[in-house]
Amino acid sequence: MTAAGRAALFLVVAWLLAAVALLAIQGMLGAYLLAVGAATLTGLGLRALVRWHRAPSYFDRPTPPPLAERYRVADDLRRPVADVVAAAEREAVGRQ
Repeated sequence: MTAAGRAALFLVVAWLLAAVALLAIQGMLGAYLLAVGAATLTGLGLRALVRWHRAPSYFDRPTPPPLAERYRVADDLRRPVADVVAAAEREAVGRQ
């Protein structure tokens, strides 16, 4: 942070502390904190609601790619093991 940035931050913090002190002197600090707390919670709640509604639907997600032939053959328990091995060999030969 630069020197000018630190000075600006110090100035903002000083003004905020002065405002809080004046509110405390006048006896309005509790009402101010209550109003600011309610406004903050309302803002955060609305923001969460908007983000939740803007999120993509669980059902609109892309479908996974289809399984390779060796997995489809292996999942069919009626097929003999020789068919599974042959499908895996065909796929291995195709990659070379």
